Amino acid sequence: MSQEDFNRRLAKLEESHNSLEDSLNNLNTTIALLNQTVEAMSKREEKRQLLVDRSILFVIGGFISAVIAWVIRGGLGQ
Repeated sequence: MSQEDFNRRLAKLEESHNSLEDSLNNLNTTIALLNQTVEAMSKREEKRQLLVDRSILFVIGGFISAVIAWVIRGGLGQ
């Protein structure tokens, strides 16, 4: 192997290495963005679930209040 071939192969190897480093950096950036997106979606889903739970409790509380009011007013004895 001549010095020229060695230098040519070394240059190709450096180009390939730089390309791989760029790809790795792009992948790390993409992963970081995906993690942020997943965290944001998780927070939104948690808020949505909390709203649904509160709504259900409100409806159940209203129903129980109506039943108690009905019983206090005399219930079936009216």
